[in-house]
Amino acid sequence: MNGFAFAYDILAKIYKEDAFSSIELNKRVVGASNQAVVTRLVYGVLQKDTELEYYISKFTQKRPNKSVAVLLKEAMYCLLYMDSFPDYAVVDESVELCRKIGKRQLKGFVNGVLKNFIVAGKKAELPKDKDERLSVTASVPLWLVRAYIRQYGFDKTQEFLSVEEFTKEHIRNNSRVWTTAQLKSALDEKNISYAQSSAGGFFVDNSTYIKELSAQGKITYQSMTSMLAVQALEVKDGEKLLDLCAAPGGKSIYASELADIEITSCDIYEHRLELIKAYVERMKAKSVNVMLNDATQYNDAFYCSFDKVLCDVPCSGLGVAGKKPDIYLRSSMQKVLELSEVQYKILSNASKYVKPQGRLVYSTCTTLREENYNVVGKFVKDNQSWRVLRHENFLPDGKGCDGFFIAVLERK
Repeated sequence: MNGFAFAYDILAKIYKEDAFSSIELNKRVVGASNQAVVTRLVYGVLQKDTELEYYISKFTQKRPNKSVAVLLKEAMYCLLYMDSFPDYAVVDESVELCRKIGKRQLKGFVNGVLKNFIVAGKKAELPKDKDERLSVTASVPLWLVRAYIRQYGFDKTQEFLSVEEFTKEHIRNNSRVWTTAQLKSALDEKNISYAQSSAGGFFVDNSTYIKELSAQGKITYQSMTSMLAVQALEVKDGEKLLDLCAAPGGKSIYASELADIEITSCDIYEHRLELIKAYVERMKAKSVNVMLNDATQYNDAFYCSFDKVLCDVPCSGLGVAGKKPDIYLRSSMQKVLELSEVQYKILSNASKYVKPQGRLVYSTCTTLREENYNVVGKFVKDNQSWRVLRHENFLPDGKGCDGFFIAVLERK
């Protein structure tokens, strides 16, 4: 079966060695003849991980070791969602792969589990508890489903966890070299359909032409919510902006196009600073100074030096798990709470860098209040010289909006 064994190798790296799906796919699959199939298998299994875990628990008396569990997940995904793979071929390929990965003694086990799964109509009775049932049907970890229900209520949680996957890319023109009208004209000329977003960018199907425009620096890929976070700064000519957690640099570069400002873009790692520099060069950006800085450590040189500060803080990324499904594999409430402490520290440091009556924008790409409302709420409670001008929580809508949070704060 085309790509089955190849996809298994990548999935095993992700599940067993904590590799990142995007990195593994880019490193091993790009340009391969079976790239599309392998990519679909890898992302498909990750997106349906919770559902597939449930089926394994229902069709085995004892959970198999990790290698065989990964194999069963891939096989069950094929049986459920890959009509181009005949059932018998999936079973035969899985049994043969079981031998190749050194689990010859479990060939009969794998064969029996998959055949029982097929006989049962590729389904199992869903949990009676509605929280658990939603966890399976939406394929989202139960701890997270329950956290969402506490925050949003069951109906709202079910609504945004059940939206269809959105596959279009969000792009914007580089206003230094190309106007919005020129981008529209170019898309029309190539018969590429597009829809304009509320941020002013465009949703398009990715293609060779779009990639070429990006390589030429005429456009860039940037999410709608990322653009909105920058717009919330309301930068003005002559101002100084600090982007504390800037890599790979998209927000800094966009801000540099909105006004004639001086920007300091920081990150904690040297290799991530190189990403910002490359972005600056590709987009022909000006007045972007790249600097190594640990946002969790107070920097006295920044004290009261900036009119605007952007804190797009490290977060769990749960708002974009639809695009990066291995996020669920690495998430837990304990990790979320640990992140919230880091976020509070960064926000507290950032506030000291803002001039009186200056503006600070705090943003995340997560949907949990523990990283959003709670962090900002604690900060303004502890710092009476600050107030929240506005805040907005975005939920995935299946139409191009990611899960995102933006809070605009002002120093009195």
